[in-house]
Amino acid sequence: MKETLFTFIIVLTCFSMLAEDDLIFSEADNQILPAKEAFGFNFIKSSGNIIATWNVKKDYYLYLRSVSVKDIDGEITYKILKGDPIDYKDEFFGDTKIIKDILEISYEESDQKGKTKIYYQGCSEKGFCYPVQSINIK
Repeated sequence: MKETLFTFIIVLTCFSMLAEDDLIFSEADNQILPAKEAFGFNFIKSSGNIIATWNVKKDYYLYLRSVSVKDIDGEITYKILKGDPIDYKDEFFGDTKIIKDILEISYEESDQKGKTKIYYQGCSEKGFCYPVQSINIK
């Protein structure tokens, strides 16, 4: 009995030391990126158009339905230039579409310069979902 207990304590101690040194459970695997890094948002203005791009990191995705452009007059219609919507069954939103890798949209610049916002929301495939993000387009 003492030998069994001693063996169990040795094994448990070794397992604990390996886990603390990230040899078994890598801490990097548990990291959640800030939204700016996870979704890599950027925009450019070109001849009265705005082109907004999200470079979505591996293991992250955007909800297509959460992407919107608004000014003080309401929602602005946009066109998808790049990105392949994927059908997805979400535990909160039900059947929805998500975007992985890249999303690029284009819309006409508003007369309300400096008062346009782009909204988006996404998640990590590890189960962490970000609150809705908003970006002022100036």
